[in-house]
Amino acid sequence: MKDETRIRNAAGRKVLADPRTHRYYLCLNDNENEKFLTMFEQSGMKNKAEFIFARIFG
Repeated sequence: MKDETRIRNAAGRKVLADPRTHRYYLCLNDNENEKFLTMFEQSGMKNKAEFIFARIFG
């Protein structure tokens, strides 16, 4: 069965048309982390990944 015709994969999750397969990792020191958390809290967003995505591409 082709992925584009499948509704769910083996784990039961919906198959995405354009799955996000590239991931990046970064390290922050205490000051950078505090600034990041402050910016995140001020944004009012509930998800840190979506916040980072919005800051980079928004």
